[in-house]
Amino acid sequence: MGGPFDASESTIAPMIENHRRARTQRAALEQRGWLVRSLLYFPLLICVRWRERRALAKLVAIVPLTAEDARCKLTYVMANMIADRSTGPMEDVATVTETLRSHKDSLTRFLRK
Repeated sequence: MGGPFDASESTIAPMIENHRRARTQRAALEQRGWLVRSLLYFPLLICVRWRERRALAKLVAIVPLTAEDARCKLTYVMANMIADRSTGPMEDVATVTETLRSHKDSLTRFLRK
C-alpha cells in the first residue's frame, strides 16, 4: 500500500494497516444508502465497528520496539484522533503515552521538527 507506515520489520505497520482497513470498511458500509433497508445492515455495521475498535485497542496497547515504530504509532494515533474529532477514552490516551515513554527523547525531537 505505500505511504509512511511501510516497514518490513515493523510490528506497528501491520496493526496500522489492519485498523485502516477496518475503518475504510466501516466508512464504505455507512455510505451505502440502499443497504440501510437491508436486514443485514445493522449486524454488519456492529461487526465492522467492533473490528475497528479491536484493531485500535491492539494498536494502543502494543509497545513499539524501535523509535521508527514509535513515530509511526504516534503519528497514526494523532491523525486518527484528529479525523474522529475526539480523543476517545482517556484511558487510551494514557496507555498510548505510557507505551511511548521509552522513546520519549526521539519522539520529542521528531515533534519539534
